[in-house]
Amino acid sequence: MGYMHGIMVGVMMGFGAYLFTYLLGRFVESSILSRPDLRRAEEALPRRSLLEAKFDTRRSDRRARLGVLTAEITDLRRRRFLQDKALADARREAQAPIRVVGAEGQAFLKFRAWLVNRQVQMAVADRKRHPTLDGEWAQPQIVEVWADSLGDARKEIQRFYPVPLGFSTLSISLEQAGPAEGQETAKAVAG
Repeated sequence: MGYMHGIMVGVMMGFGAYLFTYLLGRFVESSILSRPDLRRAEEALPRRSLLEAKFDTRRSDRRARLGVLTAEITDLRRRRFLQDKALADARREAQAPIRVVGAEGQAFLKFRAWLVNRQVQMAVADRKRHPTLDGEWAQPQIVEVWADSLGDARKEIQRFYPVPLGFSTLSISLEQAGPAEGQETAKAVAG
């Protein structure tokens, strides 16, 4: 009976220790749960999780907006670069001498051509001087051509600035109509 009694006492003590630990744990849990700051935290948790979701949505919206604004800034910088270039070209054009080919005002159309001399460009690149032409021909030069058509304008340019002498036409465009059209427009406005 000694062993049985010892086992029974051990089981009773183990059960008592378990019960004591269980009750102590419940008491500590209830005391922690009854604290006012914990209750406030539990009440604020759903609200804060909602705020976190809204902040995540707002952050993704802001990132998308930032991408759009970055693209706009890039486009504006590109446009500003093009405008600055156009302004610099206009200033350079305003200071450049304009050569006139053809009978000014007698032909119906006025063309604007940009010419350059390749021989002068090569001489400038070699740090030499062209024997007959000025060094300014290394840069594009403006030539106004009065002619009745684009083909006639090209012929006039070739006559005054021949290709065998190194002249090259970079571009040619119609600038305006001649005086006949201007006079008709003036009469129509006056009448």
